Amino acid sequence: MIGTITALLISYWFYKSAEATGKNPLSSAIVGFLSYLIPCVVWTFAVTPGLRDAVEHNPGTLSGLFVNYAYILVGVACAVGVKYMHFKQAES
Repeated sequence: MIGTITALLISYWFYKSAEATGKNPLSSAIVGFLSYLIPCVVWTFAVTPGLRDAVEHNPGTLSGLFVNYAYILVGVACAVGVKYMHFKQAES
């Protein structure tokens, strides 16, 4: 649920930034959505299983929350990086 809300907020952020800079808002929103979703999916299938295995040996710690929601942090970090590359102003 939190991941879906984050994806929608990132898409909206890209959409509004595109409107402000004169780029195509729909394609920019799709770029924003995919720049969040793809790293989240890769993280979930590649990294999370190993982290969950490590947490099973030490249950009840705060690291359990990190394992469950780390994909959101990874997705947001990637989306922020793509946003600044996508909307970078041409240097004169």
